[in-house]
Amino acid sequence: MNIKELIKNNKYICSFDNKNYMEITELKNNKLFICREGGGFVKSIDIDNQSFIEDVKNEKIKFTNSMPMIWKKVKLFHDHWIENKYYIEGYVTNHKWNGWSIPMVELDQIKKFNEIQKKTNSITDHELFKIIDDKNISIKDFNEDDIITIERSEFNCNGKTIKAFDVSLGWTWSEEKLDS
Repeated sequence: MNIKELIKNNKYICSFDNKNYMEITELKNNKLFICREGGGFVKSIDIDNQSFIEDVKNEKIKFTNSMPMIWKKVKLFHDHWIENKYYIEGYVTNHKWNGWSIPMVELDQIKKFNEIQKKTNSITDHELFKIIDDKNISIKDFNEDDIITIERSEFNCNGKTIKAFDVSLGWTWSEEKLDS
C-alpha cells in the first residue's frame, strides 16, 4: 500500500461508510490537503501520522474517483423562506457545492417556487423561473445578465424515473428530511 499513489490516482477520500466525501486538493510535503466535495475550507492531514496510516490500512478511510449518485427526496428552502416555513420538494444526492445542496426539482415545484418568491417579494427576473414548456424553463443569470435555459433531465430515485430541472444555479439551497 502506497498512500502517495492512492492520493495521486484518486479524486476523493471518504469514510468507510461512504457518507463523508472530501475532495483531494493537493499533496505537498507529506501533507494531504482536502475540502468538502464541491469546495469549502481546506484542511490538512499529515500522511505520515500513524493513526492515518492505520485507518487507510484498515479501510476506515478509502480513496475513490467517484461518489455514488443515490437520490433522495427532501424539503428545499432558501434562508429568506424560513420565517414563513416555506419550502419546495426536490431531489438531492450527497454531492454538494461549497456545502450547499444541488437540487433537481419537478415542474410542479418550479411553479410553487415562483409562488413562494412572489410571497416573499422576490420578484426580479433573477429570482423567478419562466416556464417555456414542460421540458424547458429559463431564468436570468444574476452574474451575466443573460437568460439561461434549463432543460429537464431524467434520473432514477428508488426505482422511479424522475423528470426534473437542475436549479442549483450557485444558489445556497438548504435541505431537510421530508416527513413521511
